Amino acid sequence: MDSEKVSDSALLDSPIPLELYSLAGWKEVPIRENGEPLVPLGPFSGSDEIFTHAIYFGEKKDSPYPSGSLEGSLVTMFVRQEVVRQLKRAQALLPSGMHLLVFDAYRTLQVQQSLYDVYLNELKKIHPDWTDDQLSVDTQRYVSVPSTDSNRPSPHNTGGAVDVAIFQLPEEVEIDVQRINNELATLENKDWEEAYRLEMRKIGLIEANMQLLNFGTRFDYGGVEASLNYFEKLATKRSLTAEEQEAQSNRRLLYNTMVNVGFEPYEDEWWHFNSKKSQMGAKVAGLDHAEYGPMQLSPENSAHEKMRRDHWTGSVIISNHDFGSKLGLPLSPAMRAAQAGVSEVGDIRNTQSPCAEVITPQKPT
Repeated sequence: MDSEKVSDSALLDSPIPLELYSLAGWKEVPIRENGEPLVPLGPFSGSDEIFTHAIYFGEKKDSPYPSGSLEGSLVTMFVRQEVVRQLKRAQALLPSGMHLLVFDAYRTLQVQQSLYDVYLNELKKIHPDWTDDQLSVDTQRYVSVPSTDSNRPSPHNTGGAVDVAIFQLPEEVEIDVQRINNELATLENKDWEEAYRLEMRKIGLIEANMQLLNFGTRFDYGGVEASLNYFEKLATKRSLTAEEQEAQSNRRLLYNTMVNVGFEPYEDEWWHFNSKKSQMGAKVAGLDHAEYGPMQLSPENSAHEKMRRDHWTGSVIISNHDFGSKLGLPLSPAMRAAQAGVSEVGDIRNTQSPCAEVITPQKPT
């Protein structure tokens, strides 16, 4: 598909293919690294119109991973520069009131190892008779091996893979969010305290009102029901229920939106999409090489992550204590802004949209 705007009905109605491209041999696609940098998504970045929930960091109370439980987890979503542009184009294609939500993007090898071990160990309990090779092959359907081989990197470690869903806002909330965006555009860094307060108000509005679309499973569900075309195949066997039809339509919307701007899908997970510049994406697209190899955070990336982490921690502390006013202490501009931000959003860990679960295999029924 090309990247021009297509109609909402076309996005909703175009079926997901019953047969998707094979990924066999994707790790053998050669990489010619193009040097494209990692850049941040989400709040306080240049791409704050793309909303994020750092599931593995435990950013929100709905995360199945308590904050700090996964070593190397990040609160910031980082992706390659071209991936940002693609996500913004995808966001623009969605019907009014709908928004992308990024659960995961660049992933450190520490997090990759933790997720791999969790899935593999649970699979051993379910299938104690399986060989190590069988366990490894099945685990890799949902969690790639954490790889230090620069020629065969873990997809998320390249910054070229994203895990996404779609949420919807009520019309009146969408109007308020757009009004805030317009106000922020007019400030032009002239009043950073007001800009921060508005940004926090927008976050609060979205978190209190967002409704994740029904995709049939939660993010990281480790079973066949999470496969991209599950409902398409099911519909060839029997009539879908109303809820299943809704999930089918929503998967079609996400799939067609992402493919329309150049991403390639992953058959076993409705939420996972790859850039064509990644090995997986290049394989599906039939390209002779990839352009994204393994990445490490740059000093600028690390500074942004520290800012986001400090902001998250400070906001949690302030929402629980409000110690400045209790002690009668004069507030610095930064603390004054932080307290004003917390007054807008409340506990920054709150959200209306529980959406994930621990990635573990499902027991056979």
